Amino acid sequence: MTDFALGQWVYKQTNSATAYGIIGFAALAPQLVFTPLVGALLDRFPRGSIMIAGHFGAGLCSLIMMLLYTKEILNLEWILVFVSLGSVFNSFISQSFIVLVPVLVKRENLIKYQGFSQGGLGIVELSVPALAAFFLVTIGLKGIFIFDVVSFISAIFLLSFIVIRINRNDGRESQNKAEKVGVFRQIKFGFQYLLNHKYLLSLLIFMGLVNFSIGIVHVLLTPLVLSFATVVELGTVLTAAGVGTLLGSVALMFLSEIKDKNAFLCWILLFIGMTLISSSLVFINHSITVWLLMGIALMITLLFVMVESINQVIWQTSVPSELQGRVLSVQTLVTQMSLPLAFLIAGPLADFIFEPMFQDGGLLANNIGGIIGTGSGRGIAFLYSVCGLMIIISVMAFYKKSK
Repeated sequence: MTDFALGQWVYKQTNSATAYGIIGFAALAPQLVFTPLVGALLDRFPRGSIMIAGHFGAGLCSLIMMLLYTKEILNLEWILVFVSLGSVFNSFISQSFIVLVPVLVKRENLIKYQGFSQGGLGIVELSVPALAAFFLVTIGLKGIFIFDVVSFISAIFLLSFIVIRINRNDGRESQNKAEKVGVFRQIKFGFQYLLNHKYLLSLLIFMGLVNFSIGIVHVLLTPLVLSFATVVELGTVLTAAGVGTLLGSVALMFLSEIKDKNAFLCWILLFIGMTLISSSLVFINHSITVWLLMGIALMITLLFVMVESINQVIWQTSVPSELQGRVLSVQTLVTQMSLPLAFLIAGPLADFIFEPMFQDGGLLANNIGGIIGTGSGRGIAFLYSVCGLMIIISVMAFYKKSK
């Protein structure tokens, strides 16, 4: 709810897709920069305790932003500072979760577990847009900040009951053995491991390219919808995306073991690419534009949940548990670093290149604009098609190389 509300608040204050994208960059970039260090710490210190520390730090950042908002001095600069700090603490949470899963869940149940886990995220995505829009009107941004802080306190409270049991069986090497190797040597080991495993390295680069395209689609969804619709209709589109996440997670729970995970990934991503290419036509009939975007958002999130889950299972079953903190942190860094890059450039691409192309007198207004239309939002829709083409080319290159 905080992400949704902050995004709306900043966009309404600035009316800039660039400012909106910079917040997404700040939420991801610091987290990724520090991920290798976090991974080394996870192979060195109790993983459950590190998760609690992450919740404490992230919750403190939300509390400070709430106080700044209460004093009416919260602005884009302060948001960037504390969103950046919070993202580092969120890295402690997410990376601990990733390396604990294969320790606590049997190998043959990992795909089903990913479905269960993603289902929880789907419920969140399904309920948050409507709840955030309602609370933003009734209790304001301050009330949403309070919800955020309470959620971190609740997480710490629940974890405190099981953290000792988690730390006893968290998949690390023995304490004495881990302490013989310095932290920076542990970080270096994660990079060296991937350089020596060519398949994992190819998968890493491939998913980085895919995430770059999906990142552009993700960050520009709000500006796309708000270019012609209301915040309520935006909430409807985002709710459809949540439904897609939930349906994708349910599908995963019913999947049996997938023998050729490479082919599974590639076929799904091809379909995502074709869906994005067709999205440039959403403005052909204005009366159904919102409905079309709802369908596209649902389909892409449904399929991408499956892509992310299968990709994560490949890594969790290919890397030994005692090395996963270091290796999977590098995987997260390289794969996900494309997201903040996408967030950083998506806004300028939309504001200064693609949107002007489809305004009156624009470069593509009289040719492609004659098919998909001209005016606000058409440039972003065309950029979606470009992202879809990038995904299809990436799939073809990776599948050929992995054979």
